[in-house]
Amino acid sequence: MRFLFLTIALFLPSSYVAITTFHQEMVPTDLLLSIASSRETVPFPAFVEVMIMEIAFEALREAGIRLPKQVGSAVSIVGALVIGQAAVQAGIVSAPMLIVVSITGIASFMVPRYSVGLAIRLLRFPIILLGASLGLIGVMLALILIIIHLSTLRSFGVPYLSPINTLQKHPFKDTIFRSPLWKMKSRPHFTGNYKEKRQGTNLKPGQNQAGD
Repeated sequence: MRFLFLTIALFLPSSYVAITTFHQEMVPTDLLLSIASSRETVPFPAFVEVMIMEIAFEALREAGIRLPKQVGSAVSIVGALVIGQAAVQAGIVSAPMLIVVSITGIASFMVPRYSVGLAIRLLRFPIILLGASLGLIGVMLALILIIIHLSTLRSFGVPYLSPINTLQKHPFKDTIFRSPLWKMKSRPHFTGNYKEKRQGTNLKPGQNQAGD
């Protein structure tokens, strides 16, 4: 769920802007008519709408952090709902855009580490700009650039996307799905060849523990 909502937090607003601006044929007819009717009174394009809502949401989030703990979260959430509903009634933004920004904000709270969440919040704006200028091609270009950048990073000499980008067999046992501990016998290759074996061979439950 964290990976899914991380993707939503990063690409949902830009995908919505790209689809409603350049790729209306991808939207079902009934939904497209509903979106068009909700945007009749809105004087701004989708890009300006999403930037207004995203900046307002980020401002409320930062204000909530600096308020006392007892009222900070309540003010940020209630303030976002009140301002969003008022903006829809005033015709500044459309209701679908409010839903998209709300889902994006909730998805960004699913990221457990603050530094990663901050990076996602900062990356969201250039991706929206690419989606508004190039459509889904711009969104895919942003994804490709992010993957290329992550592929060039190293942490203590180990590739950041290891073992996905190195295609090694043994480290895959501890990636998305983790194998039982008794199956992960070897250390990763990038840690060096010294003492390659991580543990003994008789750790499987039910085996005789009196071996080597």
